[in-house]
Amino acid sequence: MKIFGIDLGTTYSCIAFVNEYGAAEVVPNAESQTTTPSVVAFEEGGTVSVGDAAKETLNTDPDNVCSTIKRQMGKRDFTFYAFDQEYTPEAISAIILKKIAKDAGEALGEEVKDVVITCPAYFGLEEREATKKAGIAAGLNVLAILNEPTAAAISYGIKTEEPQTVMVYDLGGGTFDVTIIKVENNSIRVVATGGDHMMGGKDWDEKISSYVIEQSCQANGESVDSVYADNELMGDLELKSEKAKKQLSQKDSVKVKFNGETVEISRSQFDQFTSDLLESTITKTHETMLEAEKKGVDHYDKILLVGGSTRMPQVDARLKQEFPNIPVEFCDPDQSVAKGAAMYGLNMAAFAEFSEKDNNGDGPTITKEEQEELRRNVFFGTGSQAKPITIKNVISQCIAVKLICEDNKEHIVNQIFKNTEIPCEHVLHAGTHQANQTTVAIEIFENASTDEYVNEDLCKALVDGELGPLPAGLPAGAPIDVVFKIDENGLLSIDAEHKPSGAVKHLEVNLQNALSKEELQEEIAKVNALHI
Repeated sequence: MKIFGIDLGTTYSCIAFVNEYGAAEVVPNAESQTTTPSVVAFEEGGTVSVGDAAKETLNTDPDNVCSTIKRQMGKRDFTFYAFDQEYTPEAISAIILKKIAKDAGEALGEEVKDVVITCPAYFGLEEREATKKAGIAAGLNVLAILNEPTAAAISYGIKTEEPQTVMVYDLGGGTFDVTIIKVENNSIRVVATGGDHMMGGKDWDEKISSYVIEQSCQANGESVDSVYADNELMGDLELKSEKAKKQLSQKDSVKVKFNGETVEISRSQFDQFTSDLLESTITKTHETMLEAEKKGVDHYDKILLVGGSTRMPQVDARLKQEFPNIPVEFCDPDQSVAKGAAMYGLNMAAFAEFSEKDNNGDGPTITKEEQEELRRNVFFGTGSQAKPITIKNVISQCIAVKLICEDNKEHIVNQIFKNTEIPCEHVLHAGTHQANQTTVAIEIFENASTDEYVNEDLCKALVDGELGPLPAGLPAGAPIDVVFKIDENGLLSIDAEHKPSGAVKHLEVNLQNALSKEELQEEIAKVNALHI
């Protein structure tokens, strides 16, 4: 059997598997490309195109083209409309996944079913759940949602002989991750992670677009606002800006023909008007290094560059300037994440506890005999030498609870801070606020702040429940414990209890922006009705 790793990227996606020789291998798409643009173009009559063909539609029918959908994952206030039909981010992502899975299946002559899909390390619970449901909507059996830097480290780490501390600097088309990882043979331990899910190569493209519009309007006298209002013109410029960015990685200057004018851009100009973006990644890098320092990391053996946008010469040059004593190395920028995910999936199938049911409860996805065969032939050793990959991850968001504090006011107080290693357990010892309380309201939140007290505007609600009924006549301050547990997959479990009376309540985590079962079925029907 094959287990596939899918890098579901903001701008480009990739699929890989581990071949019979133990090497991770990327499967080209139907256009013979190793990566597929994460772009979907809708046509009247229920036909959609995905990839290069969809991108080319940007300059002819931009209103029906959806791109960079990954930035909208986990959001319920975003819907893409095309030909009187609306699509959630999960549905758009499912269309992309169906395309790359279909192409890979046809290339290999077998169905693509069992997959590990990657996501940015700092994705919260809602974004991860949305990614998983996109895979389900595409008809895939999603074995795991794996952090992109961890996947890249797996691809790199199983080849290392000496223990190393590496920084994975992952600048993709639409997201940025920086992750500190300790790597040994077959062992990956994430120390700290940070990033920006609204930062990526697309932002460099937009800087080029802004410069070209400004220069062309100065030359022809047209208003900037009128250019931005022309969707076809902007779609054409989007394609030309990405092409110019890539050319500037190889050439000292490029010329962009746009709206009747020719605008020349030198590499030094490009570096200058995008320097704020690059400096933002350096700031995020230092913030993450400070988190790692708190955990005892005081040296780095290597900086690994992951993500297609790290090909821009400015990235390598700036990192070498900022960290002159740390070697900087490219880590298969476009393919390492998908390859690492495939390795992880194979390892998981070979060494995880056997289950007769897949994650949808639909029946066996792997037999005991297949698992034993995988274990004998797993890529990092055969027979008695075969070993599982050991991964220790961290949570990327803080978990907080609403408390009435000493000032007699409600505050949201962080309990588990981001970059805490998982699995973990934390017990909050609290108490009733008033005498004779019969119930206790419990509100739990997720947030990215590193402060102890957090503004509610920065939080996502996860739990809104209560513990009760409590015994009559309790005094103020009657002991209430809230037990937080986070498993190795980052899934949160919460229980509240009043031990003296034995009152216990398991609190359901409610992802407000997640699709319900009924909504997911609706999205599956929409996706299946399309001709890709």
